Amino acid sequence: MMNFKRALSKEQTTCINGIFVLFVFLSHFGQYETMPWNPLLLGIGQLMVAPFLFYSGYGIMEQIQRKGHTYIDGMPRKRILKFYIHFCMALCIYLALSFLLDKDYPLFRIIWSFTALSSIGNSNWYVFAILAMYSIVYISFKLFKSHGITSCVAFTVLYMIFIEEVKGQEWWYNIILCFPAGMILSKYKDRVCSIIQKPVFFIFMILLALILYLVSLSILAYEVIAICFCFFIVDVCAYKEIKNDLFHFLGQYVFEIYILKEFQ
Repeated sequence: MMNFKRALSKEQTTCINGIFVLFVFLSHFGQYETMPWNPLLLGIGQLMVAPFLFYSGYGIMEQIQRKGHTYIDGMPRKRILKFYIHFCMALCIYLALSFLLDKDYPLFRIIWSFTALSSIGNSNWYVFAILAMYSIVYISFKLFKSHGITSCVAFTVLYMIFIEEVKGQEWWYNIILCFPAGMILSKYKDRVCSIIQKPVFFIFMILLALILYLVSLSILAYEVIAICFCFFIVDVCAYKEIKNDLFHFLGQYVFEIYILKEFQ
């Protein structure tokens, strides 16, 4: 019998995040050395980051349902500002290392890197995406209240359009819909779980992705695959619990490991 309550517990989702943050670290290491796992991680590609966004969206919606507007009102300080301060602290470490290693960055690039739209060697797209999604959640539930999730989806699509115009790099937004997908799972848990445990759901998602790809909507096709991938992970965990002390430990430090993984 599939146990979705266990699959979506904090312990299990933390463990899954630990697995994928290890994948992210190994994939970066593989850029410098030829390793036996390189083909596998290259095949997974951007999907290895999708669970971070998916579970983040799920976790935030769980808090909103539990604490209501008290949680929303506290988001600017407890979520957005806290995350941004941690990012700035990591960025300062990069600046210090740059100075020690005689790396010369233009002043404008250094200043701009504090918006996460530019980089001095750090992973910035994920930080910008998380800050944007936190802000979208706050604005959506503050202004539209009962239509918060619908607003989040709409604003996320606008985010995709904005980033395409500003950055023109697909990896900045090609899995971003996993965040509102996680929120939808939390809001309609019983209904969604009853659907995703059926093989026909994944057949439908794959066919949808193929159709989108054939009509030259490859970004939306990849978004569908990313969401399908996250739901598949939930199914696997509902069928069989995944427990490992190392993965659980790593899963508690996703941001720290991800942001500090690639000084170059």
